[in-house]
Amino acid sequence: MNIVCELLFLTVLFGAAVSDWNERRIPDRYPALLLIPGLLAVFTDTWQQMSLLQAVSGAVSSAFPLFLSTLLVKGAFGGGDIKLMAAAGFCLGTSRGILGLFLGLLSGGIYGLAMTAVKKRKKKETIPLGPFLALGLAAASMLP
Repeated sequence: MNIVCELLFLTVLFGAAVSDWNERRIPDRYPALLLIPGLLAVFTDTWQQMSLLQAVSGAVSSAFPLFLSTLLVKGAFGGGDIKLMAAAGFCLGTSRGILGLFLGLLSGGIYGLAMTAVKKRKKKETIPLGPFLALGLAAASMLP
């Protein structure tokens, strides 16, 4: 069952990443589908093996920084990014969720700086964050 949950998690992340890259939008179905491996992790002894409290804590701690940033700076992050992080945090728990967020923001920042440096994007132009969040979350999910 562990491999099934991990593959479902990674497949949904991939779908969200492709959707955000192509359409600059993460449909609600992707965060909703991420709840399946999260619920399996909570209610069975498979995959991440955590309690409901740990899952909810992971959802809040992973999404709250993006939510707060969006309240403070209009348009800082999209709603799809916030919902994706909440659902992924529910699956991974607090420490892995925050690690996934950090790795995603780091990789997205590096990409944005690199594209600005080679003049492929303007300084004020936004980038789709979903693919980078998915990358960070995938890496965090594979840690022991």
